[in-house]
Amino acid sequence: MKHHHRNPRARGGRKRQPSRRDPLIGFEAPVTIEQVGARGDGIAHVAAPDGKAVLVYVDCVLPGDEVRVALRQKRGDGYGAEIVEEITRSPSFNPPRCSHFKECGGCALQHMNDEDYRGWKHDKARTALLRAGIDAEDADDLIADVEISPPASRRRAGFSVHVGATGVFVGFHGRFSHTVLNVPDCAVLRPELMAFRSAFVDFLKSCPPDHARDIKEVFVTLADNGLDVLVHASADPNLDMRQDLAAFADTQNIARLSWKVGERPDEPVAARHTPLVAFENVEVPIAPGGFLQATREGEHALVSAVKSALDEIAPKQVADLFCGVGSFTFALALSGKRRSVTAVESDPRAVELLQYAVGQSGSPIKVVKRDLFRQPLTATELAAFDLVVFDPPRAGALAQCEELAVGGPEWVLAVSCNPATFTRDMRVLRNGGYEIEKVVPVDQFLWSSHLEMFAVLRRKQA
Repeated sequence: MKHHHRNPRARGGRKRQPSRRDPLIGFEAPVTIEQVGARGDGIAHVAAPDGKAVLVYVDCVLPGDEVRVALRQKRGDGYGAEIVEEITRSPSFNPPRCSHFKECGGCALQHMNDEDYRGWKHDKARTALLRAGIDAEDADDLIADVEISPPASRRRAGFSVHVGATGVFVGFHGRFSHTVLNVPDCAVLRPELMAFRSAFVDFLKSCPPDHARDIKEVFVTLADNGLDVLVHASADPNLDMRQDLAAFADTQNIARLSWKVGERPDEPVAARHTPLVAFENVEVPIAPGGFLQATREGEHALVSAVKSALDEIAPKQVADLFCGVGSFTFALALSGKRRSVTAVESDPRAVELLQYAVGQSGSPIKVVKRDLFRQPLTATELAAFDLVVFDPPRAGALAQCEELAVGGPEWVLAVSCNPATFTRDMRVLRNGGYEIEKVVPVDQFLWSSHLEMFAVLRRKQA
């Protein structure tokens, strides 16, 4: 019998090291909130046991609040902390408008009074301009009043869905959590969306649990002629589910209900009529889950800012970049004097729907499908226009701004839903010879940290 002698130099199996628990997790201490951060959370410093000052982020607080917190998780260069005791509240504290405020992750600043909230949004716009290289005094002169959408005005929402042993949940995730909370009295959504949510909960309760559990999210948009509903699910609905959904859509007066599994194209389950939105009295169909401005009030504020700029610029040839289904396109073409507009968009469905509306209305608009991230309009192509308007996704329009900086027209109107990429894009344009003449902050996501910004830029004369 052979004996295999073990090499004495051979390394043994690695011993599993016990996980090192952060000693500060669970640590409690009183703090005074110093400021509200960019995400709407309170920022403070706490003295750790070793004497070092530790940065903490605390939800649902205001500057001047004195609270006792427990550190719960590492977060960037500090720690996320949870309130364990309220000691003293700031005089600026406002009772939250929604009973779910502390648990729900949707709103960050319901507890801030209206005046301070408006000032905080103004300061976000001011900070973006300062980071773009604008002097503080000039920044104050450039920024117009913040346009804030009222409560119960948001017309688009994605409801998370969880069906389990404890019941049916249709709502939003909790703060820093994957738990889905029911939100029967959301203070920011249109009543039509909240009525749908309630009815959909009852519908799911009536479904066989195995089928209801397939549904993971439902995205609802209030079009001008009814609700457009897109269900995201993990499996296709069977025949009974299809029939039940069609009956539900009919009962709830839903314009269209579609079903989507993974990356596959969505499939209409009930199409009673095509959801439409009107721009300058031109009706435009929308795709399931397609982009619209979050509130009608916010859309009106942005379109009004565009029209106001048009009165001064008086362009004849306009490029509307990242145009979607035409939020600004028809205003650019039809308000006041008719103008020739080239509308550019990468989403093939949006392009098709916009082309249809343009054809039906006879508007002086040319619709072009083009990915402006990969293939921006070149300086040579931009020479054909005397005004460029762009409204990109949150990633911004860096590649296009670089081309504008080289050979853009005299005037540019920029719309941004992300102050960080707005700052970057403005720096590029200013380095290319443009100056910002006006900024309008638009708040379509009430009591959140989000902010949209509209800017008028003009190229300096050599």
